[in-house]
Amino acid sequence: MPARLQIKAEDCSPLGRFILQYLEEQGISMNRLADLSGVPQPRLRGACFKGTCPTPETLRKLARVMGKHHLELYTLAYEARIEKLPEDADDISLDILMRDLFETARELGLTVPKVRPSKAKIRKALLELGFHAENDECA
Repeated sequence: MPARLQIKAEDCSPLGRFILQYLEEQGISMNRLADLSGVPQPRLRGACFKGTCPTPETLRKLARVMGKHHLELYTLAYEARIEKLPEDADDISLDILMRDLFETARELGLTVPKVRPSKAKIRKALLELGFHAENDECA
């Protein structure tokens, strides 16, 4: 039997490294994850590598099985492909904020709420994070 082709972390995108970590933590094979998610194994394997573009459907299927929100996997999949912001860009850009939110949630082991928060809760959270009206002089 020929040796199995192993995926090396250094060849992977951030999504690929996340998938490899998940496989290790769960003690399952890539074939098993492919079966559980309904994503063909070659497509799953290909999604791990740098420079690949997994489809939104692939990311949704994986997210469901991995207990993550599909936007979190989307962020990981396209992280290296998103154009870097210029050094003089505002540090409070929406891209950076979204990445920080997902990264912090991942670090804390948080999952997406089962019920969408109300607009009132979202407003309160945004104000606590420091958002303010454009015409508000406070920064």
